[in-house]
Amino acid sequence: MWNSLTVFDGYDTFNPAYVIHYVAQPRGETFAASFGFGALMQIMSFVGGLVLAMLADKRPSFSTVLLATWWGLGGLAVLVLIFLGGPAVNLASVAAAGFLIVGAQHVLNNFTASTYHTDVRASGVGMELGVGRFGAILGPFVAGLLQQATGGPNAMFWTIGGAALVAAACIASLGRHGAQASAALESAGVGTVP
Repeated sequence: MWNSLTVFDGYDTFNPAYVIHYVAQPRGETFAASFGFGALMQIMSFVGGLVLAMLADKRPSFSTVLLATWWGLGGLAVLVLIFLGGPAVNLASVAAAGFLIVGAQHVLNNFTASTYHTDVRASGVGMELGVGRFGAILGPFVAGLLQQATGGPNAMFWTIGGAALVAAACIASLGRHGAQASAALESAGVGTVP
């Protein structure tokens, strides 16, 4: 899951520039509208994170299902950009990617914290964020390499969409109660420091 997070953190760090340069302008959008796409993705990530957090808080045992669904649908939204075009598709796909992929990334921090026992929770979340920062550094480099090697944005769309689907599968593999593992261990007194 951390490898997929690496891709997302890199995507989230440079996505406004990527959306402007590779999604909006080559598809007939104006330069000014291209900046709107970057802003839209960031705004929708805020809304998506809030909606997912509210749903996960209402049904904590379904948080793994919700995260997996968010990332799976987000991956499909990015993959749509490979096969379809036009202003409405561009707008909907960019908004959905922000709402679903980046929104889920915000909630992942809380999910990760809830899966670790209290004694190692800070280390677990710190490792997650550290791996994510590694992706933020590599993201623009990888995007440049893919663009140079293929001459178009589709390779990056495949990479982002594929990584979102891998992350969805990883989260789903934890099962419905993956986020409650730490609480069960803690209530049983396993691993507590006297």
